Amino acid sequence: MTALKPARASTLTKLALALEDREGMLGTTSDEITMIRRADELTKLSHARLHELVAAARGRGVSWQAIGDALGVSRQAAFKRFSITVENTAGENERTQPTIDLIERTTNVFQSLEAGDFAAVKELMTYTCSRALTKRKVMSLWSEITTTTGHLEACTETTVQTPDGRTTLGKLANRHLLAGAVVQTTLKHEAGWWIGRVAYNGAGKITGILIAPPYSQNLPF
Repeated sequence: MTALKPARASTLTKLALALEDREGMLGTTSDEITMIRRADELTKLSHARLHELVAAARGRGVSWQAIGDALGVSRQAAFKRFSITVENTAGENERTQPTIDLIERTTNVFQSLEAGDFAAVKELMTYTCSRALTKRKVMSLWSEITTTTGHLEACTETTVQTPDGRTTLGKLANRHLLAGAVVQTTLKHEAGWWIGRVAYNGAGKITGILIAPPYSQNLPF
């Protein structure tokens, strides 16, 4: 996740207040030049701050449509304006953040559901995902599964795929991928098995959880 810079925010506030305090008090060329410099600096810092906020929002799973709506433009226009910044920020996070083992994380997700610990799963979700996959929905489904096939015994045959469905190389299996990833595992229960799938964004946050009957095809992700 992108870390917003409080020092920059503080500077923005001070410059804005300075401009407001001097409004209507211009009387000399020196005053005008000073205000021009401050206004220019405020513009540059505001531009940088906006890009930081967009990158942070994308890191939390906020859609391009929502960002576009906030700016009064289309999602395509928002993507065109900020996508390079978001990609660069994600690349920096990729180099500085610790490696995330998506296979282990996926196993932990389903083990947490088995233990009734929805809070542990929710903590890994994006904001949008947590709004859609509420505790009531998820735990009700898990209750139906355990009623039908018993308790979860193991997660096996786990694979990591890119969003387009390609299976990643083994050396990438334990990394969070810049474009996100989908991890599929076989949920072996006492009296049957299910397909378990968890979708992740580039920061390793959950964007979707899917549990389907064996041999299901044409799944949403």
